[in-house]
Amino acid sequence: MSDFKFDARGISRRNLLKATGYGSMAVLLGSAMGRLPAIQAADKPIKTIRPGYLTAACLGDMPLGAVRDGQPIGTDLELLKLIADRLELKLDVLTMGFPAVIEAVRSGRADWFGGNFAWNPMRSKILLLTDAVFYTGAYVIMREDEPFKDSLTIADLKGRTLGSNTGYFIIPDMKRVEGVKEVKLYDSTDACLRDVRAGRLDFAVLDAPTIDYMILQDPSLKLKQVPIQFDEKFPSLTAKFEAIWGIHPQNQELFDAVNQGLRWLKSTDQIRPVLAKYGIKNPDYLVPLPKDQRIGVDRDEKGNLIGPFEHPMRDFSQAFS
Repeated sequence: MSDFKFDARGISRRNLLKATGYGSMAVLLGSAMGRLPAIQAADKPIKTIRPGYLTAACLGDMPLGAVRDGQPIGTDLELLKLIADRLELKLDVLTMGFPAVIEAVRSGRADWFGGNFAWNPMRSKILLLTDAVFYTGAYVIMREDEPFKDSLTIADLKGRTLGSNTGYFIIPDMKRVEGVKEVKLYDSTDACLRDVRAGRLDFAVLDAPTIDYMILQDPSLKLKQVPIQFDEKFPSLTAKFEAIWGIHPQNQELFDAVNQGLRWLKSTDQIRPVLAKYGIKNPDYLVPLPKDQRIGVDRDEKGNLIGPFEHPMRDFSQAFS
């Protein structure tokens, strides 16, 4: 272990856990980076908890991130490894339950966390949050023979039965949709999907990447997911969110390197095939939100970092050239 430590004073555990909840239901480099000062990455190595390694904390859930036969797999870990390789860092993965993932970064036991964690303003005041990796949330599960292909609307839910897992934040919106025949709640994803397959449930809303991966693994399910169009009257049910990665505010250099690496992955179209490998193929996953909620909070209109953790950005463009 190095002497690299984080100072968590001023960040209470209560506020941290409140702010960093898991999302249940993330150009060429020169222009995409925004402001980059003339500090070069080659003058010194990136400081990490374990020198030469990038220690990543995740939930161990597929398709987002897990370890199989000693190798990191899943969307977020594969993308992170592409960046780590360019930074000449080996990837060391810790899998644990929520909220231990966030606590691992806060306490200095891990450098990075990821895996479908959603951006929101409170979290941006506690942690350094990367640009969006992808956008998820507003998808409806149905049988393959349903006529919807590219999208459906709130009006299409009328006269139908809807289902989800107990405790999901979308449930109040589901219950407010006029004309819905019934809203059914389930204790497990498997139970909900069984009812969709059997015709006892018309539509379900669950964790979209997980369902895409399940469909990829078992085509006999004969299910599909279709995006639902945004309706401002039902924001929880129809809005997408940014899936992001998080790094401790005192680890600014690693944040700069990883965020620049993420922008490199986007500019070279490397995110799309990695998502598709795990069944996450709908192009809507890579379509930004119609209104960027981060402007004025932790990003300016050009995508530069602002807010409590604004700092002179170290230039790692040489690693991604």
